[in-house]
Amino acid sequence: MSVAGKAHIARRPLLKGLAGAAGLAIAGAALLEAPKLFAPHYPPSPYDDLLVQLPDRDSAARLGAAWLGDRPFNAAQTAANLRRQLGSHSFAALLENDLARSHMAEAHGWVLPESLLALCALAAKPG
Repeated sequence: MSVAGKAHIARRPLLKGLAGAAGLAIAGAALLEAPKLFAPHYPPSPYDDLLVQLPDRDSAARLGAAWLGDRPFNAAQTAANLRRQLGSHSFAALLENDLARSHMAEAHGWVLPESLLALCALAAKPG
């Protein structure tokens, strides 16, 4: 077997190409994971499956606390009701249904759908 018939690949261009491909892969992974790194992190709660619907949990918690005031609140029952309603609909459809049926409530000067206020109340008192 003769060496003349084989193609000769230079090492430096090959290594530069591999390093460039690895750099692109790392940059792509960083772009995909960066939003998760900079997103706010909250302590785990038994209602995280519901609270993920809220874009700003801190503001929702303040609104929920204003709506609750001193009234009694059963977080487990509220969560069960929301889960049952969300089982067959999206959260947006649930809000539209509240608007259509005039299921509204006032919280700190805002008139909002009851489902949204219930979710905000869960953010305020997750236990």
